[in-house]
Amino acid sequence: YLGKGELKEANRRSKESAGRWIDPEYVERLPDDLRYPIFFTLPWERHGWVRCQVGTATVANGEDYVPVWLDVPQSMYENLGEVEVPAGDPLPL
Repeated sequence: YLGKGELKEANRRSKESAGRWIDPEYVERLPDDLRYPIFFTLPWERHGWVRCQVGTATVANGEDYVPVWLDVPQSMYENLGEVEVPAGDPLPL
């Protein structure tokens, strides 16, 4: 996951290197106290970068969830925080 500071820094660096970035005004509107999870990655899109699908929202319950794509420097990506999510029971067929 990315904290808001990490999200802003990765976004700035990606924009400066002509990568996939998010509108900085949108990032500024995001709350400082939420974690922004990475749901999917494409590490082969750009050398030295990891293209990440990041979940964003302005409220903790995610009712206004918006997935965005962002190129994150690989060195930064490798040092991001992690949260273990336990697997639940399988859904009945």
